[in-house]
Amino acid sequence: MTSLAQALIKLIAATLIIILILFAATRGGSQTPPETGENAETGLVMPDMTFFSAEDVTVRVNSTDDVFAAGGTVRVDQTSADHLVLAGGEISVADVSIQDLFAAGGTIKLVSGAASDDIVAAGGEIDVEPGFSIGSSAVLTGGEVRVETPVPADLRVGAANAYVNSPVGGDARLSGELVTLGPKARIEGDLFYRTENLVLEPGAVVTGRQVPMPETDRSAMEEWGQGAGRLFATFALSVLVGFTVLVMVIAVAVPALMRSASDMIRQRPLQSLGIGALIAVGAPFLIFLLFASVVGAPLAMLVAAICISLTPIAIAATAYFVGMEARRIATKQTEPPAGILGRLLWPGLGAAIVLILGLIPLAGLLVWILALLFGLGAIATRGGKALAVAT
Repeated sequence: MTSLAQALIKLIAATLIIILILFAATRGGSQTPPETGENAETGLVMPDMTFFSAEDVTVRVNSTDDVFAAGGTVRVDQTSADHLVLAGGEISVADVSIQDLFAAGGTIKLVSGAASDDIVAAGGEIDVEPGFSIGSSAVLTGGEVRVETPVPADLRVGAANAYVNSPVGGDARLSGELVTLGPKARIEGDLFYRTENLVLEPGAVVTGRQVPMPETDRSAMEEWGQGAGRLFATFALSVLVGFTVLVMVIAVAVPALMRSASDMIRQRPLQSLGIGALIAVGAPFLIFLLFASVVGAPLAMLVAAICISLTPIAIAATAYFVGMEARRIATKQTEPPAGILGRLLWPGLGAAIVLILGLIPLAGLLVWILALLFGLGAIATRGGKALAVAT
């Protein structure tokens, strides 16, 4: 057993003893029930603004103020409120009496009830059914949007597939790959459309003009969306450059640490992953236990600060490993690069590879988790020895 491993065992044992002492010295007390959780079902009369958050939320509230709800699945039923603001993976709204509705989610179904003013929704699939009443305008954007209830004022829809099968009292501004007006659609104002596939089914009526919108003719919301897209692209580029520079700086500042961690990941990948997972799971638990006792809070904050500071270094170690492996494959060289150019180029390439893979939907999250775990395990195992050699 190495001296570092013995030191880690002693540190863990000492920490456990400290925790036991702290808990023994701490008085028990009553706890306030949490406002969030895995499940939440409400049936309340609330005069003030209310917030609900859980993995599975069912809201039944009679409120004269605003109601906010967020969760994996959000169901709103028999609810009255001023503004109803929802966010979730699956959202369903039924039997409501509200002023305005704002919703964002994967699937949004507006089944029944009434919004006396406007509705604004964004999601993968939005379905506004005939039983849901809209008092004024509607602004909807998503992958697939279906509107089958009357819209007294203006209607704006931006979607890959937009389907309108109801009367619209004002203008309709529709854009998408496919825009369809169903047999019950009746546009009292003008129809502005941006699509190469406009379908008017038998029975659809447009009493005003039918005006194709050029690419340069965009609404304020569309302009905002374009600006947001440019901002996101700039931010993504900044993150790419910043992360790459961070890895290169760490590689130059502590080359012994990066080389030792890279060797650990290559020689003992499963051990690196296992130790990293143990740290990633155990550290939050340790912080929680320390925070649970009053006198342990400073130590908890210290542990949290150490974990936060180690996170970029751990990911940088994995990126360094990826870059060195790319160098090994490309040049068949196993010795560390001697020149400053090689010490910057290959770690920077590794950082770019990790970041690009991390941008892949769904799989990118796994990439970041693995990069963190491998790096944590390698840094924890080889860090002390590498830094001691460097000094």
